[in-house]
Amino acid sequence: MEKEIQIRSDEVQEILSHVPNWMIRWGITLIFVLIILVLSLSWIIKYPDVVEGQVVLTTEQPPTRLVSQTNGYIEKLIIPNDSSITKGVVIAEIRSPISKESIDDLTVILKSKNNQEIIEQLNALSDVGILQDDINTLINNLIEYQNLENNLYFKNSINNLSDQIKYSANLATITKKELGLLNVEITNAREKFEADSILYAQGVIAKHTFYSNQSAFVSKKQQYINAEKTYVQHKITSTNYTKQKIDLEKRIEDDWRQLNSTIEASKKSIESTITNWKQKFVLTAPINGKLTYLNNLSEQQYVQAQQSLFAIIPEGESIVGIVRITNQAFGKVQLNQKVRMKLNNYPYQEFGQLVGIISEISKMPSEQGYFVKVILEDGLNTTYNKEIQYKPDMTGIAEVVTEDLRLIERVFNNFRKILDK
Repeated sequence: MEKEIQIRSDEVQEILSHVPNWMIRWGITLIFVLIILVLSLSWIIKYPDVVEGQVVLTTEQPPTRLVSQTNGYIEKLIIPNDSSITKGVVIAEIRSPISKESIDDLTVILKSKNNQEIIEQLNALSDVGILQDDINTLINNLIEYQNLENNLYFKNSINNLSDQIKYSANLATITKKELGLLNVEITNAREKFEADSILYAQGVIAKHTFYSNQSAFVSKKQQYINAEKTYVQHKITSTNYTKQKIDLEKRIEDDWRQLNSTIEASKKSIESTITNWKQKFVLTAPINGKLTYLNNLSEQQYVQAQQSLFAIIPEGESIVGIVRITNQAFGKVQLNQKVRMKLNNYPYQEFGQLVGIISEISKMPSEQGYFVKVILEDGLNTTYNKEIQYKPDMTGIAEVVTEDLRLIERVFNNFRKILDK
């Protein structure tokens, strides 16, 4: 070491011990610039306080899912994927023992008003499966209805009773006229008897003549009583015939009513079976919107009961995010706070994030936490200016920005926490 020091001259020692002024000046400047740069970056860079939650993208009117109600093979895929459809349109059919053509024909037949046509068309149907028993019952009821309609016994019986009522009424009228005539004869016989009584008392007429006129008067009275009985009898007979007619008409009316009720019950039973069949084997659009296949579906493909097959997205509805926030982190969430969403289907490093604002907050928590509704500011346009395609129930991670802090503010906040302690 002493040797090394001895080798250096005084001039070298002077140069090594003296720092140039330009180096000091530029060194201080560089440090100052670095400090300003760090402070600027800490001001520019934002490090917000966020609350994370699970997000599901949906529409204001949520998409409707169509699930298979039975195990079976897809018979027909009628509407292609991504098609606009209207409510009531048949989307697909699941294979069943009853053909849809038979069901459609049966639906039309049941609306007919001509019983004979219904019977003929029902007999011509085939491939009706479990509906055959109900159809046979309906056919038998319709035939019985026709037999009752064409049965002349009841009609003739009612006509006969009507005639009997008319004849009895006519006889009662004739008898009543006889009573009028007899009443005149009785009056005359009474007057003659009373006159003969006076003459007999005066001895003008013989006793035999008096008794003969008395018998004639009594006979007329007896004829009147008999005629009155006959009149009453005709009235009773007419009343009995009227009662029989009313009872027969009521019986026929009851038969009609019961048979009509039975026919309507048979039709309702068939219609109910048709409705259940359609719910089970025919997938129909419940709303207007755009059809989306939830799986790679094809005809003759086997599907299981409760398997989601299609979704209908209402057209013209705005897309919103439903974010689930845990109870522990919910206190910081407020209306109008900014939300950043990273979708699982679209990696945010490549596609960017969706941005929205909280518009609604649930009042009460569910078992999964609180739910908030987020309105997307730019729709499905991401922060990388990429438009993503909406699919039903797209999920991802949502970050609710509760405090939009800068890096320098967060550093000072940490110092403040240390000092508060």
